[in-house]
Amino acid sequence: MWWTLIGMKNSDLFEGARLASWPMLAQPLYAGKFPQSALLVVEDAVGDPGISLCRSLLCENPYSRIGCDCRSCQPSLSDHPDVQVLAPSPHTIKILEVRQALQSLAYRPLWSLRRVVLIQSAETLTVEAANLLLKSIEEPAGYVQFILTTSNPDQVLPTIRSRCQKFMVPDFKGQMPIELEPDWMSARPLLPEHVIRASRYVEQQYRLTQNARWLQLWEDLWQAYEALTGNANQEILRERLRLLWMM
Repeated sequence: MWWTLIGMKNSDLFEGARLASWPMLAQPLYAGKFPQSALLVVEDAVGDPGISLCRSLLCENPYSRIGCDCRSCQPSLSDHPDVQVLAPSPHTIKILEVRQALQSLAYRPLWSLRRVVLIQSAETLTVEAANLLLKSIEEPAGYVQFILTTSNPDQVLPTIRSRCQKFMVPDFKGQMPIELEPDWMSARPLLPEHVIRASRYVEQQYRLTQNARWLQLWEDLWQAYEALTGNANQEILRERLRLLWMM
């Protein structure tokens, strides 16, 4: 829930668990609600969310957040029998590569609960390869998981985009997590820059979690900023901010 993040150090979102940097992926996965076909729109994010997601999907302990000693967590992905990783070689992903990956899906997983197909830079699929993939994405076996990553979603075949649930993975490369003092709204006087910093903190939380409650709070803070620059009563505004923050 969004309010549980308020007391959490921002650094907690970036370190530790395999998917800790990408709560928008971790939350539905650990809730058992992750789609069978997902398109990760990756904006040059730190690390590789596609690989981290594969690791979590393949782990034989479904509740593990940080990896374990199971067979699936030990080898490199290239040695795992239940995953196929496709990437452009050198510039495109061809139909033969897709066909070979899909042929493995006829067999049930050997180690894990799923067979995973990870397609990196999905926009580089040739038209023939994309159309072949589409047939499998439309009616996957219950144990099959498709993960596609791209930085150019508009270049991915539209029919594939429409059959994948899209996840926006924000770019935090080189960006330090924003720290926010817990009693920031008690500052006297309460200055516009206090509200601006709080708004940037909330914006970062929204981009991390994709939770609509953070988005609403972000909009509310900018309304508070406009009120503050319009010489609103500070005590009334402080009480309004306190109520918004605790909702």
